[in-house]
Amino acid sequence: MIRLKMAIGRELEERGITRPAEIGAALGMPPAEATKLLTRHQWREGAVEQLEAAAARLGVRVPEPASSEWPS
Repeated sequence: MIRLKMAIGRELEERGITRPAEIGAALGMPPAEATKLLTRHQWREGAVEQLEAAAARLGVRVPEPASSEWPS
């Protein structure tokens, strides 16, 4: 999950996308939800899937599947 957040953050930064409204538009979700998704420090059910969808939307590749990081 951390790798996904970092990869998405880097991609957004490289594209010059820094404002909440821009981040929301890039990730296809409301600005507040997108910001929370990228800044939340606690595990939340469904967060990994949301991050994977955001990464796919941006064309970001993560070396290994993030789903395998979800604690059982």
